[in-house]
Amino acid sequence: MWNPDRYLKNLYEKNRPKFKFDVRHMDEYTRWRDGLREIFARDLGGFPKPEVDLSPTVVEEREYPDYLMQRVVYAGDVDLPIPAYLLKPKNASGKLPAVVACHGHGYGSKEIVGLNPDGTDNIGEPSYQKNFALELMRRGFIVIVPELLGFGDRRLKEDLNKEPNESSCYMISTYLLMMGKTMAGLRVNDVKRSIDYLETRNDVDTDRIGAMGISGGGLVCSFATALDTRIKAAVISGYTNTFKDSVMSIYHCVDNFIPGVVNHAEMPDIIGLIAPRPLLVESGSDDPIFPIDATREAYEKIKAIYRFLDAEDRIDSDFFQGDHEISGRKAYDWLVKWL
Repeated sequence: MWNPDRYLKNLYEKNRPKFKFDVRHMDEYTRWRDGLREIFARDLGGFPKPEVDLSPTVVEEREYPDYLMQRVVYAGDVDLPIPAYLLKPKNASGKLPAVVACHGHGYGSKEIVGLNPDGTDNIGEPSYQKNFALELMRRGFIVIVPELLGFGDRRLKEDLNKEPNESSCYMISTYLLMMGKTMAGLRVNDVKRSIDYLETRNDVDTDRIGAMGISGGGLVCSFATALDTRIKAAVISGYTNTFKDSVMSIYHCVDNFIPGVVNHAEMPDIIGLIAPRPLLVESGSDDPIFPIDATREAYEKIKAIYRFLDAEDRIDSDFFQGDHEISGRKAYDWLVKWL
């Protein structure tokens, strides 16, 4: 037969990632960590240099019984504004811990702050993302929810009249790939600029900033936390796996693809860059696009890095009975504990 299955299998099996975690001494670890961070940032296409001021502007404010909501816009790069929702508990005083909440595929930031696509209050059942930004706010966090590039109000003009759940992922991602950039890299930059904005606020304790994301937002959360040490704790939901068993084996949106990344490291090594900062991995037993067996395998590899750093108390998992969805059974308390 002339199918290419064996060729693809051998291509992966013969690959020897340069930064597979296999260290015995702290100096080896430091070289591994710093080297992988540098080359992974390059794999993502690099990040825009801060040539443009944030210039934050509040464009909308709403008041609810127990919290305040603002829509803020700040610059990600030249001609690349980032709108974001900011949730703040009412009657809070002093500097509060903050969490960057990274939504997954759907209709964007509105989906996790309790709004419908048209901006009205959603009083029905939440989606698979379960309004997790609101849940974090109710635990006492200031929560910022950037509209990740390609979703919601950050779709291409030609897509704005389409169904709310239809993204611009394909056109933007493929355009960026032709320019040596990636959608993942620009979305990580969305998080980095969101943290820059949090640092300008006098009500945020910048030593207590966390991140949480699901699905495509789990990708953004994990990669941003791996590269930006201002993030002190993270929850990754519905993403932790291996590239081979998820995006290379099951149909995924093109925004997941990063040219050449597996030549340098598999996903567990990249997520392992978060160590020794606190990390919770949650994943459903019936997740169809991030298989639970590979998630468990990846988790054990990440845990080995924490063990090397004598930080096993800072990593935990929530492998729950469910689908591709937020659990929250441990996640919110985890961030409260560490932030």
